[in-house]
Amino acid sequence: MIGKNISHYKILEELGAGGMGTVYKAQDTKLDRFVALKFLPPHLNQAEENKKRFIHEAKAASALNHPNIATIYEIDEADGQMFIAMEYIDGKELKELIGNNQLSIDDVLNYATQIAAGLQAAHEKGIVHRDIKSSNIMITEKGQVKIMDFGLAKIRGSAQLTKVGTTLGTAAYMSPEQAQGLETDHQTDIWAFGVVLYEMLTGELPFKGDYEQAVIYSILNEEPKAVEPFRRDVPETITTLLYELLQKDVNKRIKSTMEILERLKAKPSKPQQKGDEKSIAVLYFENMSPDKENEYFCAGITEDIIIDLSKIHKLKVIPRSDVLAFRAQVVNSRKVGEILGVKYILEGSVRKVGQKIRVTAQLIDIQNGFQVWAERYDRLLEDIFDVQIEVSQKIAKAMKVSLSDSEKESLAQKPTDDLRAYDFYMRGRDLLTTGGKKNNEAAIKMFEHALAIDENYSLAYVALAEAYSLQYVFYDGDQKWLGKIIAANEKAHELDPEMVEVEMAKGIVFFHQKRFDEAKRSFEEIIKKKDDFYPAFFWLGVIAEITNNYDTAITHFKRAAELKPYSDDPWLHIEMAYRRKGDVKSSRFALKKMLELITKKIEANSKDGLALSRAAACYAILGDKDAALDALELVLKFAPNDGLALYNCACTYAQLGNKQKAFEFLRKAIGIGYKNFVEWIENDPDFEELRDDPQFKEILAKGGE
Repeated sequence: MIGKNISHYKILEELGAGGMGTVYKAQDTKLDRFVALKFLPPHLNQAEENKKRFIHEAKAASALNHPNIATIYEIDEADGQMFIAMEYIDGKELKELIGNNQLSIDDVLNYATQIAAGLQAAHEKGIVHRDIKSSNIMITEKGQVKIMDFGLAKIRGSAQLTKVGTTLGTAAYMSPEQAQGLETDHQTDIWAFGVVLYEMLTGELPFKGDYEQAVIYSILNEEPKAVEPFRRDVPETITTLLYELLQKDVNKRIKSTMEILERLKAKPSKPQQKGDEKSIAVLYFENMSPDKENEYFCAGITEDIIIDLSKIHKLKVIPRSDVLAFRAQVVNSRKVGEILGVKYILEGSVRKVGQKIRVTAQLIDIQNGFQVWAERYDRLLEDIFDVQIEVSQKIAKAMKVSLSDSEKESLAQKPTDDLRAYDFYMRGRDLLTTGGKKNNEAAIKMFEHALAIDENYSLAYVALAEAYSLQYVFYDGDQKWLGKIIAANEKAHELDPEMVEVEMAKGIVFFHQKRFDEAKRSFEEIIKKKDDFYPAFFWLGVIAEITNNYDTAITHFKRAAELKPYSDDPWLHIEMAYRRKGDVKSSRFALKKMLELITKKIEANSKDGLALSRAAACYAILGDKDAALDALELVLKFAPNDGLALYNCACTYAQLGNKQKAFEFLRKAIGIGYKNFVEWIENDPDFEELRDDPQFKEILAKGGE
């Protein structure tokens, strides 16, 4: 081809070749300029399908007029060969610049911004590149980016020209959906952009292998190495962006190149330094079993790992109750980590088929978004405890926490030697978590079955005491449950004297018996042993609040807020205590703080009915009626049978001045599960305007019936 004349172009030299064509430098003899000519490979010229794709490439690219996209001049055919004449770029491939030396952060941000701008222009016209890679990006001598080769471009609404199941594009840059041969859209370019950004920062590809299928396996199943080992000067905003670009789940990935541009143009923060605090949240493991009924098994493993990690004194472990809102939700684990204020997130999956199990787990550093440790365990069901122990030990090692001999011994202890008892226990825990009277009664039976098999199963006694407590507080109110709670706790204490939850449960029993002084002493004893035990401070605050000692209540709740800076629970009570004191200014400050924390929860899980109901109440008190009503509508959509959420709806309507709606939801809430909270309802400041109404008194007298 060199020296040959094609139409009015003289071929000068070959610039490169790829799967969809060969590119030559040529002289445009009419306009006296250099151009790049791309020819369809000879062996593909005969296929009508390939010609159609080639024409679509030209049409797609010629529709684009942007400084960061190579300009298309024309499409033509000569001697049976189709070609595209395009802008000749005098510069170097980005891949070459990356390979020569490490790019500066300024250069990375400059190139990334220009690439994103070019992609944004294409996406606005419905055009997807589908083959973004560092060798398809040219950098001119003046530092201008030019995106080349829309050979795999796909026009929105065009005929499907790619055979089903084929994977066009270069393996290392393929998105997970593209690698699987699934339908692709602009999200596949966003993923590839992330790969290029990672490559510019580190000089390495995030997903590698010795052959194409190995690369694809890595894309689908592995996480890239953190950027930090390669360089320490990457701004936190960029590592955060990179993490969100390389989300395998398209629902978690950044939605648009416009958002990428906004993030790149924002003032970069300094690289974040890791603190000494060893904190972790364990998200509920995903059920990958063919039988979805095994969901309870996955939840049980998750909760057992939380319990095991909590035995390590140097670790701050987020309790089960605080990660529960993110269960069975599509969430961005890094955002969840930021909300909960932890350095690490553990996530994973469980697959159970017969007597075989597969457990995968990965530890994510939320400050850079990449995995610190990952492992897959293929074992028999009888080995499940060994897997949990190993996971806990490996996490401690990855977080650079040394275990004492007593901690090693504690972790090595199996909760029970009988898998049947363990299965009943896990089923019971799942029913307890799901909530509702019938589920709670079923949970009690499950724990009793577990204890009938293994009478020394201490955790089952603790869980049984919790179920008895819920039965008394929410569903029955019969004094017999208090005796059962005490008996279950005493047995748990006998089996495990160090279990702080036993003393905690005893204090709560005293509270429900209105023996507040004894309850207070129980909680204070716990604090002497464990001065960072959140539940003890919280319940001390509740006791002070109910006995009208508002200053003391505020002190305890503020300490609880320090221990759980991500929780809105303490701020709810701080706000009410200030309101009862008549301190309007402090009340509104607490209310806004509460709403700020609730909003973060809703951002992470938009279907969180309890959070939405609390947001509604906050809006009502702040005087934003429209926002309150909008939130109420979502509560009824996502949590129509949540007693506490419905109670908050009643509070909201009371604040909005709608008495009848307030009474309606109060009846529903008490009917679902507020049997023993009459003393609380009587004193709730949200019902101040309803307190003298005969309907309010009747509701309390009849218990919502």
